[in-house]
Amino acid sequence: MKKSWVTLLVSMAISMAAFAQELPFTVVYGDFVQGSVVGIASLHAKKAWVNDKALIINDDGESLFGIDRDASSLTFRWQDGTGKVHEIVHAVVARSYDIQHINGLPNNKVNPNPQEVAKIIENNKEIAQVRLKRENTVHPALPLDWPVSGRISGVYGSQRILNGQPRRPHFGVDIAAPIGTPVYAPADAQVVLVNPDMVLTGKTMMLDHGMGLKSIYVHLSEIDVHNGEHVVRGQLIGHVGKTGRATGPHLHWGMSWFDVQVDAAKLVATAQPPAL
Repeated sequence: MKKSWVTLLVSMAISMAAFAQELPFTVVYGDFVQGSVVGIASLHAKKAWVNDKALIINDDGESLFGIDRDASSLTFRWQDGTGKVHEIVHAVVARSYDIQHINGLPNNKVNPNPQEVAKIIENNKEIAQVRLKRENTVHPALPLDWPVSGRISGVYGSQRILNGQPRRPHFGVDIAAPIGTPVYAPADAQVVLVNPDMVLTGKTMMLDHGMGLKSIYVHLSEIDVHNGEHVVRGQLIGHVGKTGRATGPHLHWGMSWFDVQVDAAKLVATAQPPAL
């Protein structure tokens, strides 16, 4: 990971000083808030785990981990040079999320038909398998860039309850933009999934940024890279569309640390994407 993390987020690191005194690492990015990614340094341990997920640690003792939308605490364990395992439970700050109740919808707008359900399960399994892969082809460089210009139209953590049935929380940031608006790589990465026709997400692509951190790009009209390709920050990777189940043209941009889905908006340096 880049030293720029420290210089860009010195104030945040200072605010975390009280936490860092009890933890075996220095926090150099993020905070202990639901949906965050926490970048760490000076972790001198043979092995370490967060909630039983093994961290990928580089030779300089740098790593990162994600915090779930509904997490109330994290259990951090690490093995020192003697083989002894230590454990700390750390509190997580809760967020409030937008919950919308929508009633009176036709059943086919709430429950897909059996054929669609089977395909959705297959699509979700493909995405889940990619998220769990532990390749470490690049090192994360945070903060990320916004991948597209436009207006935020949907936020992380929100949830709809349709005809009394809770839907999955929204785990991405939606950025509204006209069809064909260029989408760029927010940082160096490797393309790890390209699927031109998923039921819910349409043309879908995923990038691996290293150490378990991956990004997903949904509803694209075009994909301009191929699976296995290495891309660099700012490289054209696709175009905004409304493929799959989308009510209008936008990019759904999601981030995950392995299977922990985190808030992409907490991984960029500015609160809003560039204007069109």
